[in-house]
Amino acid sequence: MKFYTENYSLGQIVFDVPIIILKTLAALFMIRWIAQKFFVERQQYALFILLSIGALILTGFIDLLRDYLGSGRTWSDLPSVGYIIIHSFYYSSSDLAMPFLVIMIKKYFENQASLATVTAQQKDNELKLLRSQLSPHFLFNNLNTVDALIDSDPKMAKEYIARLSSLYRYLITTREDDIVTLTEELAMANDYFYLIKTRFGNAYTFEVEEEYAFAKAYIPSGALQTIIENVVKHNKIIDGSPVNTVLKITETAVVLTNSKSATTKNTVESLGTGLKNLKERYELLLDKTISIVETATHFEVRLPLVNLTNTL
Repeated sequence: MKFYTENYSLGQIVFDVPIIILKTLAALFMIRWIAQKFFVERQQYALFILLSIGALILTGFIDLLRDYLGSGRTWSDLPSVGYIIIHSFYYSSSDLAMPFLVIMIKKYFENQASLATVTAQQKDNELKLLRSQLSPHFLFNNLNTVDALIDSDPKMAKEYIARLSSLYRYLITTREDDIVTLTEELAMANDYFYLIKTRFGNAYTFEVEEEYAFAKAYIPSGALQTIIENVVKHNKIIDGSPVNTVLKITETAVVLTNSKSATTKNTVESLGTGLKNLKERYELLLDKTISIVETATHFEVRLPLVNLTNTL
């Protein structure tokens, strides 16, 4: 467009364009090499700036010569040294502006894509780690219960093993799943309730209140096991009064509320491994957080649901 508006001849265009392209490529290569050596590797920032300015002046001088010699002028027509330095720098800077802009935009989006990939991989690794930290003493306690039941009540021992097998089958089949249906989680919870009642008798009571049709509601896998296990872990029965637990299903959340025994620890302050891991999983998976409310007599955990009722 510059050549057209300034009425350059075809000969001048044929002479000038290849030189401009080669000059721009040379400037790009030189600046890249200088940046790598003196900015990235040696971190000599002042030297990087000086050498970059020198490279731009040198390549710009070639462009200045092209402009003068291509228009029929000679060496004697060249302006003063100061003019040459300033305009040489300007020529190269202006020609490099667009290529540098394109390269910077390209690098930016490449880095964003790379960062997104790394972040997704990191989240996946963190979630796998958190899932692997599910109560290691859980199996040990249940095997002890089975051992005691085999001698005292073989029929109940068989039922207990069946429930325990069902629970572990669920945990195994969903070990790679980030979220599962609430229906599946409640079926697992019923098996878990049975195991607890068999182990502890009337020390713990459980009730499920369904206020919402949750056919398309989802929840992180193993979430209910974590909050139910937390009830047993933090409430030791010493005075005969049972710990009553209600699991309420609302449109937006699963709310577990349990009464507190006399020996209950302050769970909000301690926030043991189970609830802490569940909290981190919610933040990583759903960008949501669980709500914990503790009073002198009750403890409540609210788990947000993912409701897909209106999803196409």
